[in-house]
Amino acid sequence: MRNPSNVDELVEAIELAEATQHREAGERALPFPRRVVQERRAPEGTQRPVGRPAVPGPQDEPMPTEAPHSPGRAWLAGCAVHAEPPKQAPRAEVKINGRPVLALLDSGSGVTLIRPTVLPPRPEPKARLSITCVHGDTREVPARRVTITAPPGAWPVEVGIVRELPVPVLLGRDWPGFDRLFASASQPVSPAGNRPQRRMSTKPRRRPVLLASDSPREGESSRQNPNLFYDLFQQVAGAGAFAREQHEDDRLKHCWAQVRVAEGKDLQPAPHPTPHFVVKNGLLYCVAQRRGEEKTLLVVPRTKTGAVMELAHAHPMAGHLGAQNTIRRIRDRFHWPGLEAEVKRFCMACPTCQRTSPRTPPPSPLIPLPIIEVPFERIGMDLVGPLPKSARGHEHILVILDYATRYPEAIPLRKATAKAIAQELFLLSSRVGLPSQILTDQGTPFMSRVMADLCKLLKIKQLRTTVYHPQTDGLVERFNQTLKQMLRRVAVEDRRDWDKMLPYVLFGIREVPQASTGFTPFELLFGRQPRGLLDVAREAWEQQPAVHRSTIEHVREMRERIDRVMPIVREHMAKAQQAQQRHYNRAAQPREFQPGDHVMVLVPTATCKFWQGPYTVTERIGPVTYRVRQPGRRREDQLYHINLLKRWVGSGPQLAALAHQPPVAVDMDPHLSAAQKSELQHLVSQFTDVFSPQPGRTHVLKHDIRTAPGMIVRQRPYRVPEARRHAIEEEVQEMLRLGTIEPSRSPWSSPIVMVPKPDGTFRFCNDFRRLNEVSEFDGYPMPRVDELLDRLGRARYISTLDLTKGYWQVPLTEQAKPKTAFSTPSGHWQYRVLPFGLHGAPATFQRLMDILLRPHQAYAAAYLDDVVIHSETWEEHLERLRKVLSELRGAGLTANPCKCHLALTEAKYLGYQVGRGLIRPQEKKVAAILSAPRPTTKTQVRAFLGLAGYYRCFIPNFSSLASPLTDLTRKGQPEKVPWNPETESAFQRVKAALTSEPVFRAPDFNRPFLVQTDASDTGLGAVLSQVIDGEEHLVIYISRKLTSAERRYAAVEKEALAVKWAVLELRYYLLGRQFTLITDHAPLQWMARAKDTNARVTRWFLALQDFHFIVQHRAGTANANADGLSRIWSAFAGLSGSTPRPPPISPLLHRDRTTLGGGSVTRVPSSHQRRPGNRAGTPAPAHYGLSGHTCSPLQTGFISGTDEHRGERCLQRTQLTILCVSPPDSSV
Repeated sequence: MRNPSNVDELVEAIELAEATQHREAGERALPFPRRVVQERRAPEGTQRPVGRPAVPGPQDEPMPTEAPHSPGRAWLAGCAVHAEPPKQAPRAEVKINGRPVLALLDSGSGVTLIRPTVLPPRPEPKARLSITCVHGDTREVPARRVTITAPPGAWPVEVGIVRELPVPVLLGRDWPGFDRLFASASQPVSPAGNRPQRRMSTKPRRRPVLLASDSPREGESSRQNPNLFYDLFQQVAGAGAFAREQHEDDRLKHCWAQVRVAEGKDLQPAPHPTPHFVVKNGLLYCVAQRRGEEKTLLVVPRTKTGAVMELAHAHPMAGHLGAQNTIRRIRDRFHWPGLEAEVKRFCMACPTCQRTSPRTPPPSPLIPLPIIEVPFERIGMDLVGPLPKSARGHEHILVILDYATRYPEAIPLRKATAKAIAQELFLLSSRVGLPSQILTDQGTPFMSRVMADLCKLLKIKQLRTTVYHPQTDGLVERFNQTLKQMLRRVAVEDRRDWDKMLPYVLFGIREVPQASTGFTPFELLFGRQPRGLLDVAREAWEQQPAVHRSTIEHVREMRERIDRVMPIVREHMAKAQQAQQRHYNRAAQPREFQPGDHVMVLVPTATCKFWQGPYTVTERIGPVTYRVRQPGRRREDQLYHINLLKRWVGSGPQLAALAHQPPVAVDMDPHLSAAQKSELQHLVSQFTDVFSPQPGRTHVLKHDIRTAPGMIVRQRPYRVPEARRHAIEEEVQEMLRLGTIEPSRSPWSSPIVMVPKPDGTFRFCNDFRRLNEVSEFDGYPMPRVDELLDRLGRARYISTLDLTKGYWQVPLTEQAKPKTAFSTPSGHWQYRVLPFGLHGAPATFQRLMDILLRPHQAYAAAYLDDVVIHSETWEEHLERLRKVLSELRGAGLTANPCKCHLALTEAKYLGYQVGRGLIRPQEKKVAAILSAPRPTTKTQVRAFLGLAGYYRCFIPNFSSLASPLTDLTRKGQPEKVPWNPETESAFQRVKAALTSEPVFRAPDFNRPFLVQTDASDTGLGAVLSQVIDGEEHLVIYISRKLTSAERRYAAVEKEALAVKWAVLELRYYLLGRQFTLITDHAPLQWMARAKDTNARVTRWFLALQDFHFIVQHRAGTANANADGLSRIWSAFAGLSGSTPRPPPISPLLHRDRTTLGGGSVTRVPSSHQRRPGNRAGTPAPAHYGLSGHTCSPLQTGFISGTDEHRGERCLQRTQLTILCVSPPDSSV
């Protein structure tokens, strides 16, 4: 674009733009934009030049012309302003999926649109495309992927389908060949005449200002470009509509809701926090601190952010500075939600910056070449030269290097022709044998037909490096440098004798041990050391006769030496490769492309140092080699190493304006302050690429499926009901769109299953049971849920992230993809990513998350795809959340914003409600247990016990309580379980135990622990607690049943067993710190006396030697907690025959006294003082009542019942502890 020549031209532009805006404000919208040409009136008396239009007066109508082709002014279908196409727009014939059609070329469009009649009739696709007109109109249209073919080439592209499109095809810049097609198409000529001719005038007058222009033609000079400031005036036009757009922008609703000052009137009392919003003259502003100074920033609506970023970054006066400089430039004047993230995306997608950026992507990890052990099995060849012409006419050197022994050959050549190279190669083969492989670059002599015919004749495999990547043949390239250095040093006297010095230089290289092998090339090839100058000197000084050896002895020694040396060589080469790989991979990062991706290519030539493209990846040849299609070049399809490629960042589907994304909606704690919510939303806006409903693709690791060689699983597909075929095809098309699957030719096949969802839809599943049977199991451990809960319990702020389709973000290895193949009515497919249903999937994904979160394990953890971040302070939490999100971004992972919850004081994680120092089950999970129907089969019993057992740490004496149910699952029991009053009683008791939901205190490892143990005739019980603010709070329950052998122990032995079992079970909390052990007997004293006479007790006694504890004796009448755990259900067991159901527990939570089995329930005051009828001198744990949701003091009652096992009356022996949440004034 042309710079203004003087200040007068700039003033002209401003005046004429203002006049144009005022005049066009009252006009009706024309079918297409108008071009306005104005000039200043000539002084009176001067003659108007011939061929120039008269200057329009106030009553004149400007002449309509065709629309300009500037990128900022596109012709949009469906827009009232663009109802008709321009009459002289450039057109070209293209093919849509092979069908010829005339297309209109729109240089201002960022997306291609077509009529539905151009495509074959099909159901309307699910994919949608959001298009935005330059005038601000936004709409969504159906989208479909088609292949567009034109003279520049054929490329697939996603197009929008618009019924009211005025032309069959509107071709945009998203098609890779647009620029070349547009340049070759006919261009409209400006009706104002030729600009140079207009300027040829002898009369003194002011030059006109052209306020609209065509796209510059091929070969036009920069002087013919339009006024530099025209685009600026067009983008900032319409100031009166700015306030309306602020009100209509949904993204600014929360800004309007937080206005504190409106037209000078305080809506909320001062002082106002920073930042805050104000309204002046009907416009919304943000008052914020910038470099210690309070500034008033204009809030920009969505329709104008593209213009702001264009002016701040891409305009010639902006200079294409980096993202941070662009952000600083904008933040001093404007504000809008998500500014930083949007500007970063804009700068990242800037085509000019992508092409001229000096930054190169990190190199791909090094892939070592295979170790060759047979001499001259693989050789590398290269040409050195042209060099100064020697006296014998040599100008080139043919370098041949053996990969096994590192034995070099350097042959001088007069001409570097294929015939000369073939002749020297054949002569070398006559001495050392024919090689199996030859590695060369893609030089003309090596790619010639002569070399191809020779290799074909001799059965030699030709290996070639990719273009501009000599590192593939790095061994030869490094030798070339060494050879040239040595020649430069030895050929000092006469540079024309360098070819005569080659034999001497080669001898020196062959005689020196090679770094990677540890031996000399001569020794590895011939099995002996060469006799050199040093050997001659040594022999002269020693004057010893040479040892005579026969030929047989020489051959035997040579073979023995080679057999002894080759394993050492192999080991040295492997270590050298590992060292090189370790050093190279420090800065390397795994990258990969897929066919269809657009990439930039770096061709390191002397004429151009910039990136070229974008081009399309058509095929992946190897792990780091890709075939790239480059239309217009001599070779359209070229192989490139991945280090010469970088991903092209497109600007997305848009038309003449930026495609704006709505702010990411992530759940936040409603109790956060407005300032905290603003900070958190600002953080979220910086990671909009991480918070995405589309699954990402990690490069950290890949999942492999290891099976035995020759094993193949091929199953017939299950027959699919006709009504579900449509749902299957929709799932297949969606997975194809996401890149999850691809067409397959694999002999493997696993059937698919459509599982109904609760909402009536179906879930697409694969039956991989047979595949799992023949594949290796990965035993990577899962994290312990109890350890995660202990870390989270005391956190003040908790954020949980749920990854989007977590497994689908892990790619499969190439050898694993065919094993995941499955068939549908539409074809045979295989997964590109980790599917659900493989038994190794959880281990792989957990390994991935552990690798990512290892630097953050002090405050972040993950159980599969559920990530949790916890902190004590707000500032700390924001910083930790930023670090974890950055880690996910670096790994290419995304999180589902609908399932993420940030900065919660209490969070739901892994079925628990955690936070503020408390841990309790989720109400929904408990409600599911309470509503469970009576099981009728062993499978249903196991399912119920598994669900209830997940919360067994909240249920006192769960093992004894559920004993009748667990007996039903024993081997030998019938599949259809017999149900009797005892099992019904146990089933209802497990449910009743959860109606008083316990609330646990998270362990504080800075406070001492209390361990209370007790034993009954049927089970063991223990309670771990801590004293906080003078009150004892529960940390965890544990209990288990006694075996038949343990039930025969004496009472004191059972008490000793309870101590030993409880301490070992709770060693995670107790080992390495002092704690208090409380028991209602003196088992430790008895253990100390009996340890020398009872072997079993001796083992128990030794098991406790690693623990440091203080013993506190408490009588059974005072040991309420543990005593209740071991005996609470013994009375119910004795009454099970006459009482089909236990008494309901929930009503007891709301009474001060009631009768239960002849005993009484007595309120215990919060001061924990003893009262008549109360045996407990210490508080019991606090529980939360689900039924009433009320808070009441701790209540304790006694049960009297009959112990049928002992045949005696046990009054007030077994204690029933009914627990609820402590009063509001307590610490729980």
